[in-house]
Amino acid sequence: MISSVDLAGLMGIHAPTAQQQVVIEAPLSPALVVAGAGSGKTDTMASRVVWLVANNFVSPDQVLGLTFTRKAAGSLSKRVSERIAILRDVQNRHPERFEATPETASIEFDQPTISTYNSFASALFSENALLIGREPESTLLNDPSSWQLARKLVVASTDDRLVGLEKSINGLTEAVLDLSHALSDNVAHADDVAAYAKRFTQISELPYADTARKKTPYASVTDAVNEIGSLAPLLDLAVQYAQQKRAQGLLEFSDQVALALEVAERSQDVVDHYQDRYRVVLLDEYQDTSVVQTRLLARLFGNHPVMAVGDPHQSIYGWRGASAANLARFSRDFTETADAHYFALSTSWRNATSVLDAANVIVQPLSARSPVRVESLGARPEAPAGAVDAYYYEHIDEEARGVAMWFARALAPQAWNHYNPDPDAAAPEPPTAAILFRRRSDMDRFATALGAHEIPYHVLGIGGLLSTPEIVDLVSALTVIHDPSAGSELIRLLSGARWSIGTRDLHALADLSRWLLSRSVTQQALSDEVKQRVKDSVAVDDSASIVDALDFVGEAPVSHSQLENFSPEGLSRLKDAAKQMAFFRSRAGLELGDLVRLLEQELLLDIEVVASRPQAQGMANLYAFHDELAGFLASDDHANLSSFLSWLRRAAQQDMMGPRSDDAEAGTVQLLTIHASKGLEWDLVAVPRLVDGEVPAASREGKGWVSFGKLPFAFRGDAAELPELEWENAQYQSDFDGSLKEFKAALADRHQAEERRLGYVAITRARDNLLLTGSFWSSRSKPQAPSTFLQELEERELIGELPSDPVNDENPTLNDVVDPLWPFDPLGNRRATVEAAAQLVTTADPGADGLWSHEIELLVAERNRAASEGQRTPLPQRIPASRFKDYIADPEAVALSLRRPMPEKPYRATRLGTQFHEWVEARFGTSASAETLDALSLEIDGADVDGAADAEKLSQLQATFERSAWATRKPVDVEIEIHVPFGDRVIICKIDAVYADGDRYEIVDWKTGRAPRDAADLEAKQLQLALYRLAYAQWKGIAPERIDAAFYFVADDTVIRPEHIYSETELREAWARSVGAAPSFGGSPL
Repeated sequence: MISSVDLAGLMGIHAPTAQQQVVIEAPLSPALVVAGAGSGKTDTMASRVVWLVANNFVSPDQVLGLTFTRKAAGSLSKRVSERIAILRDVQNRHPERFEATPETASIEFDQPTISTYNSFASALFSENALLIGREPESTLLNDPSSWQLARKLVVASTDDRLVGLEKSINGLTEAVLDLSHALSDNVAHADDVAAYAKRFTQISELPYADTARKKTPYASVTDAVNEIGSLAPLLDLAVQYAQQKRAQGLLEFSDQVALALEVAERSQDVVDHYQDRYRVVLLDEYQDTSVVQTRLLARLFGNHPVMAVGDPHQSIYGWRGASAANLARFSRDFTETADAHYFALSTSWRNATSVLDAANVIVQPLSARSPVRVESLGARPEAPAGAVDAYYYEHIDEEARGVAMWFARALAPQAWNHYNPDPDAAAPEPPTAAILFRRRSDMDRFATALGAHEIPYHVLGIGGLLSTPEIVDLVSALTVIHDPSAGSELIRLLSGARWSIGTRDLHALADLSRWLLSRSVTQQALSDEVKQRVKDSVAVDDSASIVDALDFVGEAPVSHSQLENFSPEGLSRLKDAAKQMAFFRSRAGLELGDLVRLLEQELLLDIEVVASRPQAQGMANLYAFHDELAGFLASDDHANLSSFLSWLRRAAQQDMMGPRSDDAEAGTVQLLTIHASKGLEWDLVAVPRLVDGEVPAASREGKGWVSFGKLPFAFRGDAAELPELEWENAQYQSDFDGSLKEFKAALADRHQAEERRLGYVAITRARDNLLLTGSFWSSRSKPQAPSTFLQELEERELIGELPSDPVNDENPTLNDVVDPLWPFDPLGNRRATVEAAAQLVTTADPGADGLWSHEIELLVAERNRAASEGQRTPLPQRIPASRFKDYIADPEAVALSLRRPMPEKPYRATRLGTQFHEWVEARFGTSASAETLDALSLEIDGADVDGAADAEKLSQLQATFERSAWATRKPVDVEIEIHVPFGDRVIICKIDAVYADGDRYEIVDWKTGRAPRDAADLEAKQLQLALYRLAYAQWKGIAPERIDAAFYFVADDTVIRPEHIYSETELREAWARSVGAAPSFGGSPL
């Protein structure tokens, strides 16, 4: 048996450390590896797979690796594939060092199954769905679609109990979805929860106290009974939601895992099959698994060679069902005798020593209380010292400027050029950088400070995009069109650059809305009784609408008495705004994409961003918003404005809380939340707002599960590790009141532990330099002291001395804003420059010769000549082979499209074809098994599959391909691009696959669309194959006659081989007959 150290030497990779070696060579039995941040767990897992294969413990395809994100799965898969390739070469060169077996010969073609937890559960369910009476071809619901389905149920409900909850429709929808997911994630049954809730509400019948002095119920009891009482109607809706999903053949991710568990619990044959199929199992990021995921894995692989790798200090996704206690329970879950092996990886290969010292201080209290032994992270050999800087400023604006100045110094060339002292060498890349926030609401202020110092920055995710000024305006307009209660959004638009309505007129508009609320549709005053009935009949969040008031301004004559309080100029602008909003609403039936473009143009946003933000970031934000909209539209065939706005709200929240897969950008400061930063790293990291109550944040746990729509802890899979509320043994309401106080205190203590884990994750993202900041004053009336994290670092002398008190006794930021100008000048301090430039333009002599006079005359002459001679279109130098048939069939239409290029709608079929081609390329590029290809291609991320419908179609295409003859054949070339000289033009040929058959070759073009309708259609399509054959023949240096060509129409599972494929001569003749004779091209023979 070869050791992992010797194997590394033969393979030419770094030798494992002593800790890594014992993990790599661990026995084939359940094992837990506690791996700290940056401790090289991915590299160690890859090395273990290769060591097991090299010593014939398993063949590659008997290894299963699971992790959370597609990016992580792709990274692990790539690492393993590369090392297996190296191992294959080493075995060929040094056969004497290895024991040859039949499995050894198959290494080239076998690969481990490496996937995400959800994808693995989905495959298990799909393969065995019939065992539990479900359809395997269920459609996967994405977030917008699940929201729409739940919302429809809420709107259609006739349950009178919902009215008493005094919640908005969106609030009820959110609660139904959250409760439904909680039931699935914890394998809980609605009937059991309903019975539990009913028992709980009986505490209202308990005596108040053991003395006669208490005459009224305890408020804590009354509130708790009301909150838990809300579960009954919500559970009914959650059950209806589940029924609707099943009736329509729909599934969510949480359903897939729960149904996979049901399969495993019902069928021992399935368990036996998976244990035989996968002799070794690696579970990455185990601390982030949910209860239902751990139950599924324990059922499938209990008492099996499972190695779970995780870090309890990085368990920061408790809000989605993950629990750090999973690591502590691992031994009980996976072994009968609770004696799983324990290993540790505690050397950081990422962080500088000063950064590590800070991280260990923050996390030390957690280590002392952890049910799993966690060793402190140590620095790698010869690790740099790095730096941890800490500053505590007077107020938040000063803090934002200080952070920007720190990055300006750190990103300056003189700060990092010393990494490459050779003056003749290529300059090194600038450092990567990030600011990590506890709250997204702070981002805009710090982004503004970065912009003021001309530091490139990028706010990651849709949540950041939605906070940019131009997108806030655009979404505000969409909201006003849809929602008559969108007063805040309307005020933003009215007070913005377009209309600049002042405070007096906005106040008058609010008064008018209140007046309208007390009037009938004929503007008659309502009686007090009717007013009260109206008040009682509307939802709690309904109120006077300034949107309706603006409509009234637009329709009422100027002489109307209710318009007397408006200024003349303000009234004129408001009437213009009312006319514009009415126009927008009249166009609300447009397709969403068209509606958004209309609003963008009518609100002059494209002009405004160019005028006010010269760095072009504003236009980039508008383009990014259109990309997000296109993705949403592709995910839902029934998308509308309401569902889009709801999706934006949920997408922003999920984007803030979930991990991101963005790559770091050299020289650019990325802004994101701490939650989103997990798994990422940068050279420079700043963590601002380290103030009391923010980082660590004050507890929002409140009363825990004794809150609206929450699943009681008793039904949580990790209930044993959660605080317990003693209510069932209460004899008096006073007993419950006391227990609730203790419960809330325990929740707050648990919350502080979670905040420490967040702090640890944030600090360990920094490779070299770390900045920690805070400030006494922000928007509060009282100063905020430095956070406990800063104080602990100060006590250990890892940072300098912090100021103990603010300089000012009162908030200086509040004093600075006494009489602000309203509305704000959209040009700000640039007004004088812009007006001067405008004056030069308007007063310029149009007849005078200028710098561009001659060029303008030539352009005008060229336009006139084109108009008199008819339009000619220059033929492109590079022509894609896929468009060759269009030139042949209708050259005039091609010419028109070249003269007036129009943006193409992102057709779902086109996207689907791209995704399928990427999948096939990844499949043949890595020789992977079909069920793991979701992880093998780093290009195919979860966000690339546009929604449930596309995901389902892509899955069907993949399954069809796996059944075809092509799946078992190995192509000699895949996805190659060949440029073919064709006269004075170049034809771009992108060939999908080429197979060898003896001394002949066959080109195959994958098609995800439908097969040709008739012979004429086939003849047009064969032009592409003819070009491919010509290209490959020239590239390979062989005769075209030795090359066959075929189409494989995957959706129809049909192979079509044209009886005749054009020769080069026939291709040129076809071109001459059509394009060469086309007037628009003026005769362009090849």
